[in-house]
Amino acid sequence: MRRRTKAWWLRAGVAIGMVLLIAAALRLWTRYPGDVDPVGGGFALIGTGIAVISWWQAQRVADTDVQAAGILLARRVLAEERAQRAQLLGGKGSDAVIDVDFTFHPTGGSVSAPPSGNLTKVAAYFRGLREPRRFVIAGVAGSGKTVLAIELILKLLGGRQPDDRIPVRISATSLDPDVPVRELLARHLTATYGLKPATARTLVEAEKILPVVDGLDEMDETDEPGYGSRAARALRALEDYEHGPDRCSLIVTCRTDQYDALVADRAVPRGVVRVDVDKVLTDKAWRFIQAVTDQEDPDRWRPVLDALTRDGHVLAEALNTPWRLTLAVSVYEERDPLTGRYVRSPEVLTEFADQSSVREHLLGLFIPARLAATDPAGRGPGAERTHAWLAVLAGYLRGNAGRPPFHGRVLSGTDLVLHQLWPLAGDRPRVIGALVALATCLPGIGVVVAAAVLVFSQMDVVDGRLSGAAVGALMILWLPGAVSVGLLAEPYRAWREVWSTADEAGFRRLRRVRDRRRAVVEGVLAALCGCLAGAAVIMEFDTALPLWVPVVFGVLFGIGMASGRSGENGYAGSWDGADPRAIIRDDVVSTLVAALTFGPGFGFILGIWFAELLEGLSVVTAATASAVFGMSLVASWSPLLARRYLGFLLSTRGRLPWRLGRFLHRCYDAGLLRISGVAYQFRHRELQDYLAEHPTPPINPTNEHIHAHTEIR
Repeated sequence: MRRRTKAWWLRAGVAIGMVLLIAAALRLWTRYPGDVDPVGGGFALIGTGIAVISWWQAQRVADTDVQAAGILLARRVLAEERAQRAQLLGGKGSDAVIDVDFTFHPTGGSVSAPPSGNLTKVAAYFRGLREPRRFVIAGVAGSGKTVLAIELILKLLGGRQPDDRIPVRISATSLDPDVPVRELLARHLTATYGLKPATARTLVEAEKILPVVDGLDEMDETDEPGYGSRAARALRALEDYEHGPDRCSLIVTCRTDQYDALVADRAVPRGVVRVDVDKVLTDKAWRFIQAVTDQEDPDRWRPVLDALTRDGHVLAEALNTPWRLTLAVSVYEERDPLTGRYVRSPEVLTEFADQSSVREHLLGLFIPARLAATDPAGRGPGAERTHAWLAVLAGYLRGNAGRPPFHGRVLSGTDLVLHQLWPLAGDRPRVIGALVALATCLPGIGVVVAAAVLVFSQMDVVDGRLSGAAVGALMILWLPGAVSVGLLAEPYRAWREVWSTADEAGFRRLRRVRDRRRAVVEGVLAALCGCLAGAAVIMEFDTALPLWVPVVFGVLFGIGMASGRSGENGYAGSWDGADPRAIIRDDVVSTLVAALTFGPGFGFILGIWFAELLEGLSVVTAATASAVFGMSLVASWSPLLARRYLGFLLSTRGRLPWRLGRFLHRCYDAGLLRISGVAYQFRHRELQDYLAEHPTPPINPTNEHIHAHTEIR
């Protein structure tokens, strides 16, 4: 059901609940008169309403406090970028950081900058630029552009003043040039860092965000993007994004060739300071290898270190980027989990004749080496299955490069977003999602039909008038009947709506404690309504049920309402870092909790009325049937993306693992993937291309080129 329709039914339900609450209170007061003054009670109710409205207004003011929101966002960005930095460095700490140099590259404009800099002083270099600071980091593949950008973010946040802008990294492939930059940034803050939409908009409108666009070259599958490319359109959108009267500051990373092509077509922003990341010099490569390898056995890497200093040797070019050096160290530091012996000798690297052979060799051994380092007990999938499953995903991403828009949307060539992977299986997940929607709504419709048949079978007309019981049953039945009409449209919507709306597709993120309090308050109010309504029915009809029964079911009703409300507005929890699995997982959990609590609570309140108004219908039967209706209602209104994801998993059985999210996170922990916002990405584009070209792993990669003189550490 669409969001507006759901909102209408929610308002209608709240209004009906308030009417029932007031009616139940009046009924209890008239039946059990005492010393309560009804006028005083009315004023008390009005005062309570005013207090609730004042509390709500106070929450809105707190949500738009720029200083507090800026401090919160800076803290979350800092935590997230530290985690990403540690993951990219393989957990080796600062020893694994290569202090790459960069050189200022004049672009012909009036902008000037210091001629050179390095990673350790990149923040001072950036702060020394004139406002607006528009900084482009260019370099060849694997040169360390992302690590340099992350290091810059960490250093800027480490010395941030209250009025400084907050650097926020966003994957270039997630940018839609047709969507205003302000809206994109607000969505990203909500999706990745768990800010409320109002808070995110406040920070963007207050010009507190410094966009860090990572991977501009990955927006187009060509080495020469032109003026009409997605990358050029994104740059023009950023050019139009202004901070007051001035152009905005920004940071962009891009491969050298692609950025040169954009410069040639005059598709880059004005006033940009471009720096090119230099190749890793031999002495720095030497120091890096010595720092991260076994110092007790330096002779293992001696042949490689000697080759790096030899003029014209293939390793001097093959290992001249941080990515390739990290690749080599990961592969040749692998140990046997039982004996502790090194599996391979680095001397093998000196035997290759060209760079491509070195590349193929290292990439073929990278997956088993990383799995051996992070899962020595072999509890997870083995190297062969991991290679095969990742190759399926890499082939899908590569296929998206030359693929026309799929149902009106350009598919990403780098991002693995769980709820957006279903096009890999074609339209079959849409069919399965529609069938799941049909299966969840049929029980609820069946209950309404059975209740209608029972009501009409007991309608007696006396002197041209219906009996009071029949009129009461019809009045109670009209709301479930109207809702069931909406349920009938759910299977059709599940098929017709190809892409989820933004609020369903991933901008539900973890909220702060204030949202938990809001959900608790709403749940308590719903529980009170349920308890009073149930107690009023028991007392009205003299039902032989103890008064604790409506209390229990009223509490369940309140929990269901609170979980449904928190599921609509975001997860009622505390932000603990970006996790791409959270979107699917938490939507499913909130739906199950709401179904298992709202269903029984709603069933008791509605069922006990039917049991008293209709003959031959027991309270247990009526409450059970109404609970089935409530659970069917919640399950049918579950997010479209959850049903579509289930259809995707069923459609790819045998090609991908059943617990795909868990598998991808294992690969992230192993250093095979990285996280960007709500998406997984391959650790490096070179790894993605290799897996797409090699859907099956090399034969016995772990035994290839084993050297005879391996030693025990």
